Amino acid sequence: MGSYMQDSPILLFVYNLDSGVLQSIHDYSTMKTESAGGEISPLSRLTHSPLGMKKEWKRFIKELKIPSRSLDRNEFFHEFGRRPITFPIVLLKKGTELSILITTDEIKACGELHDLIQLVERRIENR
Repeated sequence: MGSYMQDSPILLFVYNLDSGVLQSIHDYSTMKTESAGGEISPLSRLTHSPLGMKKEWKRFIKELKIPSRSLDRNEFFHEFGRRPITFPIVLLKKGTELSILITTDEIKACGELHDLIQLVERRIENR
């Protein structure tokens, strides 16, 4: 892979869930609560239904003008190490640098998937 591809920006949607096949099925089907605070995990509530990823979100991700990845919390820690951030979060990765695009509180403030989509679009335009 050339340096252009490595330095191209990538959006990281990091969920406040830990991965694993059985864990994922359980987490998404029951809309698992976050360990801190006991509320429904906001990013999974917006982007997933008990049957999996919402069609509107899947289409949005596919049509983004910037590549993106979805990571569970433990996948993020494995790849990027522990960092002083909260989850869920949307990060912009450029080369080896990570910057916050959308905070946990901003995700929590989104009432509907459409709100999150608009927020992502605005932040991408203003980056």
